[in-house]
Amino acid sequence: MEDIKIRSTLEEDFVEIADLAENCSPMETERNSIYHIFTKFFRSTSFVAELPSGELGGFILGFISQENPEEAYIHLLCVDPKMRGKHVGRKLVERFADEAVLKECKKIYLITKPVNWNSISFYKKLGFLEDKSRETINILGTNAVKNYNGMGQHMVVFYKLIG
Repeated sequence: MEDIKIRSTLEEDFVEIADLAENCSPMETERNSIYHIFTKFFRSTSFVAELPSGELGGFILGFISQENPEEAYIHLLCVDPKMRGKHVGRKLVERFADEAVLKECKKIYLITKPVNWNSISFYKKLGFLEDKSRETINILGTNAVKNYNGMGQHMVVFYKLIG
């Protein structure tokens, strides 16, 4: 396996992150300004997987809650399709979790679409649990929080206890 370096984002990484995100279906892409915000203001909790060539093999963008500093949130995880199956996603999530523990977080949250079975399976393998504390709706055998992101936008909400 290639020698992959997991490092904090640099502000200028946002352009390459935006380009990589275009190839990370079924993940929805963001405006470039969102990627820029994460690489500028959330560098300590946003990471890239840098390949020996200098190209990015993946990224994770997250933050610590300002309302509850014991909670962290993973906003986006993207692995280059050519790098999938090589533990890049796992390494990025583990690096994020390690940083969250250093910042005294106790829980990590994230959401995914109920039809993104690869994502659901991946997070379950990493020990994330479905949050069923709110009203859920069954979508093709998956429990999603009803209207989580607005009317008709049901999402699977995951959490993991850390630290």
